[in-house]
Amino acid sequence: MESTIIKDIGDLTYDVGFKFFFKDSRLRPYVVSIIADMLHLDYSYVYNNMKYLDVEFVNNLKGLMRSDVILEIDNIILIIEMNRINYKFLHELKIRYASFIYSKMFRKVKKNKYVYNGKKIILVMINAFAKNKKAVSTYRPVNEYGKVFTKYIEVKEFNLERLKIDWYNKVTISKHEKRLLYLLMTREIKSEIAKFIKGDDILMEAEKIRDDLENGKIILDYDIELENEMIKQGIRETALEEGIAAGRAKGRAEGRAEGRAEEKKENAKKMKENGIPFNIISKITGLSKKQIMML
Repeated sequence: MESTIIKDIGDLTYDVGFKFFFKDSRLRPYVVSIIADMLHLDYSYVYNNMKYLDVEFVNNLKGLMRSDVILEIDNIILIIEMNRINYKFLHELKIRYASFIYSKMFRKVKKNKYVYNGKKIILVMINAFAKNKKAVSTYRPVNEYGKVFTKYIEVKEFNLERLKIDWYNKVTISKHEKRLLYLLMTREIKSEIAKFIKGDDILMEAEKIRDDLENGKIILDYDIELENEMIKQGIRETALEEGIAAGRAKGRAEGRAEGRAEEKKENAKKMKENGIPFNIISKITGLSKKQIMML
């Protein structure tokens, strides 16, 4: 970008807040505690062997496909994604990203013969919404015929709003689920945060560091528009698909227009429900603030 701005990163469900938080060296105990508990590995072993991989690790990616945090522990690669907003194209995009990394795990041994390096890829989807009735899901991606694509890719999906409901209803959640839920809980008032982290040394230390980051503010080399580009791309492509489908019945041009309009309204409604400011929703969808208010 041509210029830099100062942005408060207090909301950890934003792409930039999540990245700064997860990659802060002081928060290694927090990140390690999540990974160790999630994978049922020894904490000390993960602490000593976990390393961050730069997103350029997959340097052949084109367009807007990118990832928030990539970690490696021996033969496991974790692609960790914080998703603030739910939209139709999101899931397919992330699976495609994991599949691309999988394709890079082969080495050529002979002419036309390739061998897989044996690494397991885990795509961790941290959703700041309640996508479905299950707070936590683990599954393997399937192809268009319903067959498992590969045994080497696994998806772990955490729906934070659903986890939050479980927490308030006193449903027992695991250690790593609670520490992931903290990312959403930081949006609450201070007294609520204090109650949530009480007795958890890892979370209490994480809260101090979050305060440090907020109070100091961070100079960024990009603004909120960069974060929203992938969302806008997904909305555009989804709207086009809907338009084409409708066009088969009503005429291609008319159908595309109607599909785009309905998709914009649907995505604006979802963003509004997730507390996204009206000015950002307007920039993404092109709808006026008055139209958004009426949804």
